Amino acid sequence: MNDIEHLPAHVILDRSVVVGDSTYRVAATDAGDRCVDVTVIGVDRDGRIVSEIGGGISHDDLPIVAELLMSTLTALTVLGQPPEQGRPQRAHPNQGGRWTREDDQRLLARHREGASDRELMAEFGRSRGGIRLRLERLGAIPAAVG
Repeated sequence: MNDIEHLPAHVILDRSVVVGDSTYRVAATDAGDRCVDVTVIGVDRDGRIVSEIGGGISHDDLPIVAELLMSTLTALTVLGQPPEQGRPQRAHPNQGGRWTREDDQRLLARHREGASDRELMAEFGRSRGGIRLRLERLGAIPAAVG
């Protein structure tokens, strides 16, 4: 049994949310014909419609249509963002990348100057383990035991 089948005919569900200067409203009406009419409208502060979508959905299709809409709109939101907003920034952007000779020379010099692990991690875009392992391979620190 579908969760909506027990609802009486002509049930109206109505929700609104205000975001900034716009108001968005979702209205769903069950006309009793095994179909739910859904309307989504967004209006700006002057009452102009800025977003609108609507249509009928069969009771049986509500779960899949809800999932499909959610995943599609989420994907479109991410695709519409500039790359730096669409993808989480990696904590260590150079992790797993090759070390160049210049990197090695600079790492050794900074290590000898007394730079902390945190400073080296930020400067080279690498994890603490990556920094420590490279310093071991370069003979600057003893190999970790374990």
